[in-house]
Amino acid sequence: MSDGIREQRQRAEAEKLATEVLRHGTNTQRRSLFVSAAAFGAAAMTLPGASPASAQTAPAAPRRRPIIKDDSRVLNIGATVRSGNYWDFKTFMTPIEEFYVRNHYPTPTAETRPVLAQENWKLRIHGTSVERPVELSYNDLLGMRSRTIIATMECHGNGRTLFWEQDGLTGQQVAGGNWVLGAVGQAEWQYVPMSEIFARVGIKPGARTVLFWSGVDGNDMGRPMPYSDVVAQQHDMGVCFAMNGNPLIPDHGAPVRMVVPGWGGTASIKWLTEIRVTDRRVWCRLNTRGEVYIGPTYARPEFSQEDEFIGVGADDIQGPMVTWMPPKSFITVPLVLEKSPSVPANYPLQRGQVPRLSAGRQELSGYAWAPQNGVRQVDVRIDGGQWQRAEIRQPNLGKYTWVRFSLPWDATAGQHVIETRTTDNAGTVQPETVPLNTLGMANWAIPKFRVEVG
Repeated sequence: MSDGIREQRQRAEAEKLATEVLRHGTNTQRRSLFVSAAAFGAAAMTLPGASPASAQTAPAAPRRRPIIKDDSRVLNIGATVRSGNYWDFKTFMTPIEEFYVRNHYPTPTAETRPVLAQENWKLRIHGTSVERPVELSYNDLLGMRSRTIIATMECHGNGRTLFWEQDGLTGQQVAGGNWVLGAVGQAEWQYVPMSEIFARVGIKPGARTVLFWSGVDGNDMGRPMPYSDVVAQQHDMGVCFAMNGNPLIPDHGAPVRMVVPGWGGTASIKWLTEIRVTDRRVWCRLNTRGEVYIGPTYARPEFSQEDEFIGVGADDIQGPMVTWMPPKSFITVPLVLEKSPSVPANYPLQRGQVPRLSAGRQELSGYAWAPQNGVRQVDVRIDGGQWQRAEIRQPNLGKYTWVRFSLPWDATAGQHVIETRTTDNAGTVQPETVPLNTLGMANWAIPKFRVEVG
């Protein structure tokens, strides 16, 4: 079989698998902080106006799983999606083996997409608002000034489960994967800041949008951000090549991804190949049909026929894009699932089962984060009583990081409901409920944990 025919077959198989996934859904002493650090690619597509993908032919390779890393320590909620087992979280930094994975397509690798090999990877930075377009190699990137930042990353859909379990909504009213509360983790990210990128290429007056694009992950994985928002975070966000002190692994975007601390995880586009800066607004799937608030209380964004549309039309613009993630919290107890459309196969509880705790002195432990302003305090309430201030454990490294908290409790026999609530440094408090949005984005309502003490 010729190399050309082999690659055509591999691409056809990759496209078929990706189509199936979409059709069926995804139903300081920094080193001392680390506990550990240890597919098919969709057919190559390029941004309109971009140069073609690498013409190298992929060698024959064995069929791979949609997720590449050992996933025995995460929750399987769909073909290309793994949630963190948050009830088992104990560490300040999330080990790679416990870090959630949210992919829209099977993980692409250098074996099936040679452009992802470090020696082949290129990042094209261009657009109508760029003065000096460039193409950077992996070594070029490593030679630029970089920073590290410790920050949480959270999927927009984390907490979607609360719409079903606490608000009584159905899978028809709120659709998406059952993340429970585990689509969040914390890592140290090493990156070249956008300030360095902008300084190298120069930005013309009137820039309006920065589009971050993956040229190897399906044909629609691009995330636009307003240029003003990128400038506001230009030192804290950037082009990332390492996670927890080691090079990125395929499931987390190897060799290079974006990292946008505080924003929902989709802003941190994986397998990055292009950055385009333009004087127009840009619309594509991830800020129209996906990763947006669609509901009766959310206004449709303004748009113009002068805007750029990539794979979508004006009718697809339904609600505002999710940006900053709100304050949240949980205790390390599995949530009771009895109303959700599905229960993950390896969830520790059966449908309707209530977790059991021993009577007597208990230490309620959990995590809280508020990436826009940082955590001021965490409160815990038991059985609808008075809110009690929890103790925040060190370290607390600033607004982009989560904190661990604890509260002693003399547990008595019977069923109890435990609630947690974060207040951030701007005074924003987790609410009892949040407005309906049909994609289940960014539910930050106070979670209610039912337990049985015996």
